[in-house]
Amino acid sequence: MKRLAPSALAAALALVPVAAAQQGGFVWDAAAAEHLLNRAGFGARPAEIEAAVAMGREAFVEHLLTGGTGRGEPYYASDHMRGAGLSMLRMDEVDTQSKKELRRLRRVRDGRQLRDFAAYWIERMLSGEDPLREKLTLFWHSHFATSQRDVKNSFEMIRQNELLHEHALASFEDLVRSIARDPAMLEYLDNDDNRKEHPNENFARELMELFTLGEGNYTEEDVKEAARAFTGWTDGKSSFRFKENNHDEGEKVVLGVTGNLDGDDVIDILLDREACGLHVASKLITYFEGVEPDPDRAGFYGEFFAANDYDVELLLRRLFNDPAFYRDEVVGTRIAGPVDFVVGTARRLGIRAPARLLNACIGILGQKLFEPPSVKGWDEGEAWINTSSLMHRGNLAGMLIGAIAIDDILAAGDHEVAMEIGAGMMAPEKIEPPAESVSMSEASADSPEAADAAADEVAPQDGSMMAAAPPARPRPRLGDFRPLKDARAMEWEPRLNLTARIHRLGAEKDGEIVRALVDELFAIEIDADTRKYLREILAAERKAAGIKNGKLLGHPDESEPILRKLAHVALSLPEAQLH
Repeated sequence: MKRLAPSALAAALALVPVAAAQQGGFVWDAAAAEHLLNRAGFGARPAEIEAAVAMGREAFVEHLLTGGTGRGEPYYASDHMRGAGLSMLRMDEVDTQSKKELRRLRRVRDGRQLRDFAAYWIERMLSGEDPLREKLTLFWHSHFATSQRDVKNSFEMIRQNELLHEHALASFEDLVRSIARDPAMLEYLDNDDNRKEHPNENFARELMELFTLGEGNYTEEDVKEAARAFTGWTDGKSSFRFKENNHDEGEKVVLGVTGNLDGDDVIDILLDREACGLHVASKLITYFEGVEPDPDRAGFYGEFFAANDYDVELLLRRLFNDPAFYRDEVVGTRIAGPVDFVVGTARRLGIRAPARLLNACIGILGQKLFEPPSVKGWDEGEAWINTSSLMHRGNLAGMLIGAIAIDDILAAGDHEVAMEIGAGMMAPEKIEPPAESVSMSEASADSPEAADAAADEVAPQDGSMMAAAPPARPRPRLGDFRPLKDARAMEWEPRLNLTARIHRLGAEKDGEIVRALVDELFAIEIDADTRKYLREILAAERKAAGIKNGKLLGHPDESEPILRKLAHVALSLPEAQLH
């Protein structure tokens, strides 16, 4: 069957305002540009934000959609698990012990290949050369979740990633048809065991529930009938294969449509359902905005998506040019996932850390690429944050900026003890000034000098980075930190000079230094109380070193470790997890 795109409806929808927020004024400024760069990419340096503002919103959105340079030279992957692999001998020509060793070596090399590709993918995220396509590849990796734990073939996982990358901004229809023929997906959801004598419902169920329609828009009978339509669709030596003898040629009824249906017919039926546009568009909006759209907004974008042949590029062009995308409810309120947090921190600071080190950090924080926790992919938002993960984020960020050694993190993980790293700087309690002290937020509003003076008055006098006791720390799970052991062998040190960077920005006094550092580190604006807290910490460290306010940067041997410690504290705060 052929779906006809209602072009007249599409044209009409393109003129309909999607939210009341569009009726008011909208300013394309640095805050709006940074918001778009955070959500449609992986953070940005000040120069990139300035360039986006200068281009104007529509031109910059167009640049994100069509100006990417792609991945360059394709990644070469070898099918170790299905090919001759490490030996030219056939398996039946070697003895039992050799077979075991050959299989082991294949698994080792296969695992190494996938880790290398994950690093390659992270390098593409870091480069900023095609940020939106890479961000969408990450989204589709969770939407069409497939795990190496079950597939056990890095070649197939890599090919799937390249498929998602290729179709990331194109037609969702083409993408879902391709994923239905993808060897990794067919194996992951057991469709390689789907035969007419014993239909397997796993793929058909997830195709309806997760990939296209969403829960409540089909029946169990629809799943059973759709499973029959996909019989014979299987994985043959890491490529799609249709086994005609295993296919059920009988009449089927799916969502009220009757016929000798095959898998493509079922996909046609699903794409014709209103629920499909609504479900997929809502997931995309929720991913980029961080909040679920209200029914009217979801309904508009769902219709728009379906009416335009499920064109992802058109949908995102409309979304990113929609003033409602920049409303207060959305800007700076999305909790960054591990990839966003780690890659975004590295990008904002200009840290060119080895991608394998970053990948290890991302995995520790709960988002191990190519191993989503279930067929539902990763939960977003608040699911990323708890006491343990917040503490890990602070520690790993501290490691990236050179405030904590990898060995300290490994020692804590290896001994299954509460993390006691960084002199108690993880997720610190904010220091409350004495009741009689000057209000830092009030002072800073009118006079940075007054705020600096107030910080001197209330700063802890013991020379510690924090006066408050560190919070209780949960024990990390064994194995969380193992990938860091490989990274430790790199003996990497961050090429970072915060003293020179802050000096170049013209900051001298505590308040100015905190403002400059906050602009470098945070993806969002932070409130006066948080700035006050950071000024107090800086004042305490400066005074402990015997340096007067305004003179810190003139003592680089003391200023650099102090600034890195301050950055460590800042990146451990809840506000640093938002973008």
